[in-house]
Amino acid sequence: MSESANPAPNSQANRLSTVTTVLIAVVSTIIALVASQAATASGNATEAQHNGVIAKINLERTDGGAWTEIARSRRAFSDYRFNRRLYDLTFDYIIQVQDGETPEQQAQETRLRQEAAAQLEDSNLAYEFTDAAYLVEDDNGDLVDFDVDNFVNDRRQVAGIYQDIAYADNFSEADTLRDSSLALNISVLGWFVALLLFTWAEITRSALRWLWLAGGVVVSLAILAAYVLSGLSAALGF
Repeated sequence: MSESANPAPNSQANRLSTVTTVLIAVVSTIIALVASQAATASGNATEAQHNGVIAKINLERTDGGAWTEIARSRRAFSDYRFNRRLYDLTFDYIIQVQDGETPEQQAQETRLRQEAAAQLEDSNLAYEFTDAAYLVEDDNGDLVDFDVDNFVNDRRQVAGIYQDIAYADNFSEADTLRDSSLALNISVLGWFVALLLFTWAEITRSALRWLWLAGGVVVSLAILAAYVLSGLSAALGF
């Protein structure tokens, strides 16, 4: 009778041992995969951070070049306006003396015309060094200023075609990847706890093995639920 009563407990123990062995193997594989993903995310975060630094340097170089051109154009525009005003003022004097009949008046008119011609030439020459596409007109159609904002934005758009200047996007990606790596590393710790509980369930020969097994299953399900919730949050944009 005693020999026929033993197989059931032994069979039950064997099944439990098989289940725990399978669970240990599965969790060990998961740990390896998650640890690999965490390492990849960490490496990608470092790369994104590096790309952000490079993009910031590219942007600073682009803005520096743009402001150099702005300074040149503004100076040329100031010279243009100054010489244009001198020309207008000199031309007003020419009108006042152009009908003079004395040699002094005629000589003064000639001198004023020469000055006006030189001022007009200097004004036109300065205009050539100004990026006229960004000059701003007032209500009367007179050129009064240089559109700095549009100039800088256009230079950034052109630079963005050939190089990365979106440093904020890179830094944001680096932060996201670091958070992902941290979350994966935390989950690895959870999987280690589950692995430890399953191992105890394997080696324990008392009724505590059921407690260890249940604990390992609960921890595993909790981690899987966290993965699902995290994936849903990312998909919904939270």
